Parts: sequence; C-alpha cells; structure tokens
Amino acid sequence: MFCLKIFFNFLSMIQKMTTYLICVLSIILLFIGYSCKSKSENNKMGELKYGFSKIGDAIQYYDTVLDNVDAQSFEILDEYYCKDKNHVFYHSTYRESKDYFTSKKHYIDLIDKADAATFVSLDYGYGKDRSSAWYNNKTFEVSDLPSLKVLDFQFVKDKNHVYVQHKKVPNILGLSFERINTFYAKDALHFYFIHTDGEQYTLKPITCDYSSYELLDYIYSKDNKNTFYNGEKIKGSTSEHFQIISAPYSKDQQHVYYYSSIISNADPQSFELYAENELSSGNTYYAKDKNHIFVNDHIFPNVDAATFKILNEKYSMDKNGVYYNLYKMKGANAASFKVFPHIMGDADAEDEVHRYFEGKIIN
Repeated sequence: MFCLKIFFNFLSMIQKMTTYLICVLSIILLFIGYSCKSKSENNKMGELKYGFSKIGDAIQYYDTVLDNVDAQSFEILDEYYCKDKNHVFYHSTYRESKDYFTSKKHYIDLIDKADAATFVSLDYGYGKDRSSAWYNNKTFEVSDLPSLKVLDFQFVKDKNHVYVQHKKVPNILGLSFERINTFYAKDALHFYFIHTDGEQYTLKPITCDYSSYELLDYIYSKDNKNTFYNGEKIKGSTSEHFQIISAPYSKDQQHVYYYSSIISNADPQSFELYAENELSSGNTYYAKDKNHIFVNDHIFPNVDAATFKILNEKYSMDKNGVYYNLYKMKGANAASFKVFPHIMGDADAEDEVHRYFEGKIIN
C-alpha cells in the first residue's frame, strides 16, 4: 500500500513537471512568433539605413516624407546618395557649432539634373551618371567620365587629369597618379608633397631625382644627393650621412638643421635635445652641444650650461637668474621661483614677491 502511494505521488509529480514544461515551451514559442512577426512588420514598414524608412507607398527621411518618390524602385546607394527610377537625391547628417554635441541636423536634396538610370555613387560624396561627375549635389568638370576614380575625399582622377577638391590640377598625369600616404603622392614623372591648412589641399612638386627618391618618414625624404623637409630641399645638406634627430631637428656630418634651415654654430657630433622637450606643445624646443644651449634654432646667450634647468616650455633658470624664452627676467628670484602646471587665474608663474604671466610681472 505504501509503495502504491509513492508510485502515485511520483506520477503526480511527473504530470506537474510536464505541465510546467509545456507552459514554458508555449511562452518561448509565443516570444519567437512575436519576434518574427515584429521583424516581418518592421521589414514591411521598411526600416532602412541612414534615417530612411518605408511606410506603405511612401519613403520617409527622419521626420520628412519625400514627395514624388517611387517606393518600389527606391534604393539607398550609400551615406550620401539614394535614388528611385526617376530621381537622385543627396542626403547628409551634420552638426552645427552652436549645438555640436547636443543635436544632429539632417539634409536631403533632389538633384534635378542627375540621370537616375545611370547614376552610381563612387564613395566619399562623389558620384557620376552618363553625362556628369558629381560632388555632393553639384557637378564638376572632368575630362573622362568612364575612367573617373575617387581616391578619397580630396583626390579624384581620370586617365588624363587629377582633381583636388573637385578642381583640375594641371600638369599631373592622372593615369599613373597615386596617393602614397597622408603627405605624399606621385605620378610617373614626379613626387608631390600634399600641403594642407586643414581645409584647402594643394600638390607641391618635389624637385628631386625621381629614380632615387625615397621617404624616410612622414616629414623627411631624400634622393641620391639631397634631403627634404615637407618636400622642401634642406639647403646645404647631403643625403649620404643624413640623420633625423627628432622633428624638426636633423643633421649630417657638416650641419644641424631646424626644419629646413641650418642652425648656425651648432656642432653635429655633440648636438642633442633635452628630454624636457617631450612636454613641449611644439612652439619651443631646447637643445645643446659642447659649446652652446639652443632655443629652437637660436643660441641661448649668456646662460650657464652647468646649472641650466628647464622649468617648462617657456621658463628656465641657471645660477644667474630666471629666463622667459631667451630673455632674462629682471627681479625674478630664482630660489623661490616656480611655474604653474597651467594658468592659475591670470598667472603662469610666481616667486616670493611677484606673480608672472608670459615673463612679465602682473602684480
């Protein structure tokens, strides 16, 4: 009797577990079904890339419904262009300085004269159709559309010419042109230094021996006779014994160079940079040789090399006093003088008597 009771209890437990498993499986199946339905509905609604969506027979770009767009033939080409069977559109997302970190702006424009049937995107905001080359929503002139190739945002070429920021550059061979890196390019006849101020780009031919020319790093280069800084010949230098110390300093057996100019009276064999330059913002560098201390490319006059100490990029001292760049500060107390790690109010240094800003007393 006892065994039968245990048996029936066991069957009851099995029945409960089965019921529980069925409930769990039902919930999982319902969830999967809902997910698939949601995805199907989303696909039907047409959640597309880059802010586009398809709602029934309409195409919407963020909050704007596009007029006269054929939804069936609509396609997004990339982050710059989209089209249907009749029209081409340029679209972009951007920020404005006044609210750069808080909001994005969205822009879409119908390109009236673009031929939708033949229009293709070439990346980086460039495109072409059967008759025109396009940058964003404007045409630019090229000599050969079939061979048009986009290298990056700034450089485009065809078999005849090179275009920098969608403007033709004369006397450069488009067929063989290639961008080597951020700063250099070449064609079959010349090397070029790519100069930019951050907005405008220009190609500067480098007057060198083409067959022996080589890049040493992103700034320095050489051929079989000469060396170059940013594509400019370093006058007086020879490539055979040329060494990069640390930009903007270099040397050979005869001279030390600051950028592309000789540092007068610098000894190349003993010339070295101070370790404190690692903290420089790039405006002031300190160096020395067996005879002198230098600030950038100038000899630091009347300074005592044995007790010379760099406080920061702008201030230094020796046993005779405190200096701002190359100039001794009148009345500054070397024993108590200290610089601030950053500007404190209106001052960047102080001693026991005064506060200073850019080497001048302010109190």
